[in-house]
Amino acid sequence: MKTVWILVLDGVMDSSLAITLDLLRAAQAVAAQAKTPLRLDWRVLGARRRVQTAHGLTLATDDTFRACRERGDMPAWAIVPAMGQYGERLAAHLAERDAVWAAELLRRLHAGETRIAASCASVFLLAEAGLLEQRRATTTWWLAGSFRTRYPGVHLDESSMVVRDGHLVSAGSAFAQLDLMLAVLGDLAGARVAELCARYLLIDRRPSQARYMMATHAQHHDPVVAAAEQWIDRHLGGPLSVRALSQHLGLGEKTLARRVQAATGQSPIRLIQRRRLMMAAHLIETTRTPIEAVAEQVGYRDSTTLRRLMRRELGASPSSLR
Repeated sequence: MKTVWILVLDGVMDSSLAITLDLLRAAQAVAAQAKTPLRLDWRVLGARRRVQTAHGLTLATDDTFRACRERGDMPAWAIVPAMGQYGERLAAHLAERDAVWAAELLRRLHAGETRIAASCASVFLLAEAGLLEQRRATTTWWLAGSFRTRYPGVHLDESSMVVRDGHLVSAGSAFAQLDLMLAVLGDLAGARVAELCARYLLIDRRPSQARYMMATHAQHHDPVVAAAEQWIDRHLGGPLSVRALSQHLGLGEKTLARRVQAATGQSPIRLIQRRRLMMAAHLIETTRTPIEAVAEQVGYRDSTTLRRLMRRELGASPSSLR
């Protein structure tokens, strides 16, 4: 029997919790149909016996964080569905009692080598518990700036949909819980069951968040980086260079590289490439401009280069975005 704990905080995103439960149930059904029974026992844990979801529904939990911690129970997996708070509300919630108790439990589980998974804003909880220091992780792309500011010791890769580092697995935005659960099921039930669940539930594999990032959604706390992105976007069709960018901003190239790395986790040249690809994806999705013309507008000599970079960086071909 493999035991899975689902740690639910007040304000849990309803869809993320439902995805977690539905994928576990689907895995059992698929395994039984394939005549390879999967013995899973999952339990929903909260700070109290009653937890309120983001939509105000009351959820009866199977047990509490403190009771499980005091008993010393040890599951195979602990999963934290997405939290429904962002910005200042998220920062405040991380200091509240249910989050503090959940972090204490996660630290004990991690020390006991339980595998732990979280998506979206709940990755903040793993970092708050100290589990991600000097480790690779991802979170939803539009919270990446806040995450880097709060946890500079984490190697954040917000372009990835799912990141695994040792016994820790993190995923991007709330519906990346689908991708997260397929990774968890691959461990619990094997790759075949996970693949069958994806097929039965019509879940597309999405290796990257990059194609979903909006070129106009800059959320950096560093005004220099925000100004850099604005300048890059105004000059996408021309021969951009890090030297020209640094001169425009009145900074040395090393200083610019340090600021961009701290805010985005990328080098300036990668930032330029990312802005080009994001704008290209936006134009392809929202206009009927030929791919060759899009490539020229964002600074690439030909569409072949654009197609190759989009497949590599975004995990999608230009034609698939239309």
